[in-house]
Amino acid sequence: MKKKILLPIALIVVAVAAYIGVRMYNAEVPSASGMSVDTKIQADALFNAFTSDEVGAGKAYNDKVIEVTGIVRDITRSADGRMSVLLETGDPLGAVVCEFPDPTEDPVVGSEVVIKGFCAGFNLDVLLQRCALTGTRNSDQP
Repeated sequence: MKKKILLPIALIVVAVAAYIGVRMYNAEVPSASGMSVDTKIQADALFNAFTSDEVGAGKAYNDKVIEVTGIVRDITRSADGRMSVLLETGDPLGAVVCEFPDPTEDPVVGSEVVIKGFCAGFNLDVLLQRCALTGTRNSDQP
């Protein structure tokens, strides 16, 4: 009698766990566009914070929504359509790299931009993921 009850209960538990697993796997990862900003900072100041004290900067910025302002050094696109914007930091070997999952507009190289994204840490460059462009200004404007 107990075996007849345990088998359907076990099957129901497995089915519910599988359903939850599939839903979590296919869930959309939120972009920073609708998120509130934890910190506003200049690109060079963010980069310098990580190069001078990586552990302290990691505690202050990692996994938080950062709004960074800087000059666009370069823009690259991957084969799958993702865009990366490199912001100038004053260091020719380092940048703040902002990854956009599905960009709507390309900023102009040399323009000042305001981008917010989730800080993912430092590995020669500071990385912001799931970014959103919140403002632009051409460098020839006052």
